[in-house]
Amino acid sequence: MNNNIYFCIASDELGREIAWQWKDQKKQFFKTWIPVEDDIEIIDEVTPDNKALVIAEIMQEIEPELRDIRLQRNKQARERRNAKT
Repeated sequence: MNNNIYFCIASDELGREIAWQWKDQKKQFFKTWIPVEDDIEIIDEVTPDNKALVIAEIMQEIEPELRDIRLQRNKQARERRNAKT
């Protein structure tokens, strides 16, 4: 039985919904994980060119969240460095 969590994006480029998931189903729950394009797995069948377009759309959509994660990680690192001094 497959219990993977998957998502759908309403692709503006393709004009339809595309199902996708993270390749690593455990990492997606790590608070400090910053995924890259290679971490995305497209479930629906699309051409390689369309796959690249959809992955770019997904990355663009999650960019604000990734920025927040980066800021939080940097803040925690600064706090650790300041605590050592």
